[in-house]
Amino acid sequence: MSNISFHLMFPSGMVEIPRLTKRESVMPAQAGIQGGEVVEITENLDSRFRGKDGRGSRLSVGIVQIPRLRAESCLICWLFALLLLPACAGLPVRGRIGGQAIDTRVDAEVARYYLASYLSGQRNNPALDGRIADTYKNSRNDLPDRAELKRLSEEFSVDFAAAYLADRIIRVPENRRFRELFEENRRAFSQKRLKLPNGAADYEVMFIPTYLYKRLPITGGDFAVPKQALQRIDLPFHFVETVEDGAVETNADIVAAAIGARAQSDRRLIVISASKSGPEVALALTRLGGAATRHVVAWINTVGALQGTPLTDEQLLPEVEDFVGAVNVAGMQSLMTERSRRRFQSFRLPDHILVVNYFGIPLSGSVSSWARAGFTPLSKHGPNDGILLLSDMILPGGITVAELGLDHFLLDQNLDAATVGLVTAVMRWMGEGPPRVLQVSD
Repeated sequence: MSNISFHLMFPSGMVEIPRLTKRESVMPAQAGIQGGEVVEITENLDSRFRGKDGRGSRLSVGIVQIPRLRAESCLICWLFALLLLPACAGLPVRGRIGGQAIDTRVDAEVARYYLASYLSGQRNNPALDGRIADTYKNSRNDLPDRAELKRLSEEFSVDFAAAYLADRIIRVPENRRFRELFEENRRAFSQKRLKLPNGAADYEVMFIPTYLYKRLPITGGDFAVPKQALQRIDLPFHFVETVEDGAVETNADIVAAAIGARAQSDRRLIVISASKSGPEVALALTRLGGAATRHVVAWINTVGALQGTPLTDEQLLPEVEDFVGAVNVAGMQSLMTERSRRRFQSFRLPDHILVVNYFGIPLSGSVSSWARAGFTPLSKHGPNDGILLLSDMILPGGITVAELGLDHFLLDQNLDAATVGLVTAVMRWMGEGPPRVLQVSD
């Protein structure tokens, strides 16, 4: 059985679950289940949890003889059940944006034409050509914000707006150059031929965990796989224990103290957050200011809930208390949009800190079954990843790297390679001299 894994952001964490091949069985202990017998998976989990054409999962899941499930075990069963939800029909399309190919289905003819023809230079629909050209002509220099993407969703379609954002992102020269570094390093790590700058030994990484990372370890909020990846390249890291269900503002104080404590380390610090811990880091760096963050060189903002999510306003997020018991409502309340957007306006990060926004941009047919429950109701607000609105994950002024076709859960990513790819791309971006060959341990 392959040891390659996928990871999950739920709703702000990462989960590592082994990919299984057809008819393989997993003992309950391997899946975090206590007191059970066998968990049997029938079909292939290594298929994007949707068909090749993007129409949804082709899985059937059999779970047998599992008494007295623990909270996270119930969550596993619930997640597997979500795989069977129906997905989008739509129009089939193959296209490419900035080197990223996609083969999926979309919600409207204009989105199909835009991906399959317009972006490749095949302009054979004068009416649509003129409307799309006007969209680019009338756009701002900055990336489209929430209001513009919602307008495009209403004028064209949600998938058109999502694809348009992906194209606008890769058209920015800095974004394109950073992505080239990232993909090169990610591929080199996977092939065990990674090269690091000579100054790599001067760096360290700090992980800021995600929602309920203690009570739901299945979500991978402890960054287990990223930490293992950095161990393989001998890069030191630190893990900050925040209040797992605490408010953003409360955790920001903890994060600020942890960042400040590394000021005397003589190392250059890269901070990594995911989903809910995104605004916690942004607020912490704002509070610390420039003088107290001279040692911080970069912040990698992964699927950051910087402006909250309408799902909290509309109470559409899963009832996690069904799985873990009572939680402090302060955590989710701090992600309500009015409060989050007001907080977002207060962010003032020091100019010397490189910000890398990293997230997925799904289209209707590429949304995983796990994200679809949120994707559909969020679509009335514009393009989204199933948990967050796309533009709300971007901190202006930073580098933006988007994974076309993936949603908030970032399925199909090799998380270890992605982590190393991002971190080493930051190092190379900072210009640490000529590379040296790195021997990656198994």
